[in-house]
This record gives sequence, C-alpha cells and structure tokens, in this order.
Amino acid sequence: MQSIFNSIKYSYIYAIDEILKPMNIEIREIITKREMRKFVSFFTKLYKNCEYSPIPLHFDELETLSKEKNPVFKHCKAKYWMAYKNGSPVGRIAAIVKDYELSIDNKPIGRFGWFDFIDDNDVSKKLMDTALIWIKEQNREALHGPFGFSDMDRQGMLIEGFDRKGTFAALYNYSYYPEHLDAMGFRKSIDWVEYEVVVKDLLIDRVNKIADYAANRYGFRLVKLTKRKQLYKYVPAAFNLLNKEYAHLYGYTKLSEEQINHYVKMFINLVNIDFISFVVDKDDTLIGFGVTMPSFTEASIKAKGKLIPFGWYHFLRAMKKNETLDLYLIAVDSKYQKKGVNALLMSQTAKKAKEFGILCAETNIELENNNKVQSMWHFFERNQHKRRRCYIKEI
Repeated sequence: MQSIFNSIKYSYIYAIDEILKPMNIEIREIITKREMRKFVSFFTKLYKNCEYSPIPLHFDELETLSKEKNPVFKHCKAKYWMAYKNGSPVGRIAAIVKDYELSIDNKPIGRFGWFDFIDDNDVSKKLMDTALIWIKEQNREALHGPFGFSDMDRQGMLIEGFDRKGTFAALYNYSYYPEHLDAMGFRKSIDWVEYEVVVKDLLIDRVNKIADYAANRYGFRLVKLTKRKQLYKYVPAAFNLLNKEYAHLYGYTKLSEEQINHYVKMFINLVNIDFISFVVDKDDTLIGFGVTMPSFTEASIKAKGKLIPFGWYHFLRAMKKNETLDLYLIAVDSKYQKKGVNALLMSQTAKKAKEFGILCAETNIELENNNKVQSMWHFFERNQHKRRRCYIKEI
C-alpha cells in the first residue's frame, strides 16, 4: 500500500515539476527535405481549425521553397528556420535577399515570409531576431514583409477582415500577428486593400458598351480561346507585360527569363481557359490580359494541403460549381490605358462569370495607392472588406 502511495506521490510531483519547468524555445535551421516538409505542414496544423484560412498545397510550397527547383535562386538567397518549444513546433520564418532589391530610399533591403507562429511573443521574437541577424550579415539595412520571392507568391499581413474567408492566392493570418510585429518595432511601409465585387446586369451592360466602343474605334479585340495550346502564344507575352507595367509597384522585382519560363509551364497547366482574357491590337500584339479563377478557398480547406488521395476532387468540384470568382492578375500596356482595354477585359470576365453562375468576385490584393486598378471596380457594386500590410524595420 505504501509503495502505491509513493508512486502516486512521485507522479504528482513530476507532473507539477513539468508544469513549472521553464519553457525552452529552440530555433532550428531547415536543412533536410524532411525538415522542409515539417516547415510546410506547420501552417496546415496551425490553421486546421480555422474556417477562414485557405491551405496552400504542400507540393506547390515545397517547389517554391526548393533551391533546386525554383529558378529565382539564381538571383537570390534564402534561409528557413522553425521554432520548437519543449520539442514541439511552434513557429517558422523565411529570410530572403535578392541581388537587385532596394528600398524606396535606395538602401539594400531583405524580406521575410512564411512567418507563422503561436500566440507567444517569445516565439515570434526569437524567430524574427534570427532572421534579422542573417539579413544583417548579408549587408542589408532593412527588412520588410511578409513577402515571397516574387509577386507570384503570397504577400502582405492581414490587418483587417479576419472574419472573412481568405482567397487561395493571398495570405491569411490570425489577428494576433500584427500585434507581435508592432511589439518588435516594425512599422507600416504600405498597405494593400481587397474588394468584394457584386455582379449585376445593369452595370455589366455599361461595361459592354465601353468595350464595344473601344473595339470599334481602336480595332482592339478579345482573343477567342478554344484550346489550351493557344496559351503558348500569349502567356509569355503576358509575363513580359507584367514585368513592364508592374515595375513601379512597391515590392515588385522583375521576373527573369528563367522564372517566366517556369511560371508559363505552371500557368498553362493550372488555369481554366474560360476565365482567361487576352486583348490584342489590330496587329495581334498583346496589350492587356486578365486572369481569374473560381474560388479554391473551400476546396483547399477540405483538401488540407494535399491533392492525394481525395484533395483533387474538391478542387475539380470548385472548378465546375462555384459562386465566387477570384481575380488573380490584370495588366494593361500603359500606351493603351484609358482606351477601353480594361472594359474589354471586364466584359469578358463578367460574361463568363454570369454563365458559370458566379454571384460575386474577390479582387485579391491591390496597393492602396494603385488608383488605376481600383478605378476598374467603379463599374460594379463593391465593398472594401480586407486590408493587409507590408511591415518594415531598419537594422
């Protein structure tokens, strides 16, 4: 009986000791492929019970972060770390330096991304301090983010709209994230805004009239896509147009030829040609394009980052039946702006959306000072429902 009592007593003392034992936070650099898989899957585990957060596909994240597969690494360097608390993963961060990236005041700058953590200031600070030390070693004078490697990656920390479902192409984060950045001395560099756009016949008619006027006066036309192989003619030109027209936007870095080739292959295999719009001039030269997709938010939440064994079904279903459209990319050659090219793109998108049964669209992120793109939504009933921020800190 005494031995049983002692066993219970010592078990109780051990349990109390475990509770009172200091929580040790360890930062580990990601080196192996196994560690990288843990780095990627951490987000899925952190947000597994969140009804608003899309879950990025693991294979896509692994390819983006891979120094062997992503051609961006010909022009940049990156390191990745995870935080562990008493042996359990509690956070992650990526630090990136690009050969040609400068801040607004022409100082060499680094970027952080894939920054996710539990609501513990010690965890987020140790991760960020680790990134800051490495960024400083790379002779950078400031750090901003969250960013990926290019505009093709997710960027911007959500600061408004936590109770709205995120889009598959944008980051979602818990409401405590901005509080942690503020506590670490980061400040606002710039914000992005997002709109919810409602599709209505009366407003679509107005867009169609402007589109018809542009087509008749300037000889512009929409490319009729009937086969996927047609994309090979226009997609490379679309990325070159993106490089030209996005060059002045905050955080944009020019896509290299290798990156363009990489994204062309991805793009052509993934998109639904019904929701791609190309506008050409009378010489068949691309002067504007728009990329939209049925929302993958619900599909990604159900798939939990994996297409196998059943994740593919949710994505396929989203492509065939959906009420929400996500607007991914749009660009118009500056020589043809204010000549109805936007109206042609929107006319085509609205037509396809109506045929598909779409009720509303998500614009995805737009810089708060990008008046040109925001003026497009004046044709529609809209609601600015999300805001996200790029944070910066001098080193």
